[in-house]
Amino acid sequence: MRRISWLILVAFVLAACTTPTSQSPTATVAPPPTAAPATNTPAPAPSEPTPVTGGLTPEAVAAGIQQALDSYVEAYNTNNVELLRSVVDQTNAPFRRLVEERFNTFQQSSFSGSRFGRMRVLEVKQREHGFWQAAIDDGGYRRDILFRQMEDGRWVMSEPTEEQLGAKIKIDNEYFTLNTYEWSAEVNEVIEDMVLRARQQVIDTLGRTPENKFNVYLRPIFGITPPVNPNSLAWYSAGSRPRNDRVDIFAPFSYAFGFYDPQAGWEEDLYGTIVHELTHWAYTRAFAQEYRITDWMSEGLAEYVSNNPRRNAVSAAVRMGRIIPLVDPNGGVRPQDMDHMTTLEVDRSLAYGFAYSLVAYIVETQGGLDGFWRFAAAVRDTPGTGIEFYDKALQKAFGMTYAEFDAGWRQWLQENY
Repeated sequence: MRRISWLILVAFVLAACTTPTSQSPTATVAPPPTAAPATNTPAPAPSEPTPVTGGLTPEAVAAGIQQALDSYVEAYNTNNVELLRSVVDQTNAPFRRLVEERFNTFQQSSFSGSRFGRMRVLEVKQREHGFWQAAIDDGGYRRDILFRQMEDGRWVMSEPTEEQLGAKIKIDNEYFTLNTYEWSAEVNEVIEDMVLRARQQVIDTLGRTPENKFNVYLRPIFGITPPVNPNSLAWYSAGSRPRNDRVDIFAPFSYAFGFYDPQAGWEEDLYGTIVHELTHWAYTRAFAQEYRITDWMSEGLAEYVSNNPRRNAVSAAVRMGRIIPLVDPNGGVRPQDMDHMTTLEVDRSLAYGFAYSLVAYIVETQGGLDGFWRFAAAVRDTPGTGIEFYDKALQKAFGMTYAEFDAGWRQWLQENY
């Protein structure tokens, strides 16, 4: 079993998506003051590492990367952003921003202060432009990160620039167009097949078939323009016309992709992410004219269709009494509740797990997805906000009050997590 501390970290830095019309990645918090600003122009190409004529064996590279990883873990354990910067390529501004903002997102979360164990280099693989790809283990989970050697001999986490990714590649079929790069050649066809299967799973689950073709953009690195939120893995954006709909995905073997279970492979995590984003696409193009859903309903539905309960993070929160309420009883300017999911200041990624739980609770107790759509119709027809709004919509859809629904959901969480 993997240590809970790293499982929580995964929950905060991996999955992400948007509402159908705007980018809104999952683990977002207010940008901290130490974060580097986004830029609208490509970063300067990092200088090539100092050539080494002899002695640069895979073993030597792995040893240097291990030192960097030890400092990386210590930076997390001690909330030391300067130590973090010492193992991150400071010449690559977009990548620097990605690493720092994910670091700050975790440090500002309710799970900050957890002490992480050692990350261990399993193997290294040489890539173009002086980069080495390290396969990394932590407690049985795996991550792949690119490193390069600096002129002073240090190994730092880094990424190539967009110009170093090679030729752009376009793979077209009757349902979508996959836009990718030569750098990701080993996974391009695999991902095309995933999108085909994910599209069919969404259609089979929801029972409706959008007619429009869409676009998929695979991002091998973070520094592709336009800049995006660092706490993202993937997101759906509705176009002004259906044919302009797009799903952006960070590619495997990148820092942005994060951890995965080596027994299942990165394919399983990515497949679920694609299903999630295509659920947003299907709702927008086949359901939105008939229903209205809140942000937690939208994200919860996408998590439900992709079968992603985020069980470890939600279970930990339930045990510690940190359930995010549907409506914050304290109110205030910035309520910490599911009704304000996209503006949460902390634990936004955890909120996706609770969004799943709310949808799953409705599906299991109110007659399947038909119950969810009854509630979506009631939401459409009910004005107002807060507890009063939910009380009316819930009575209209299920004949129960908000208090009864909230108590039932909390009991369901205790029994299922």
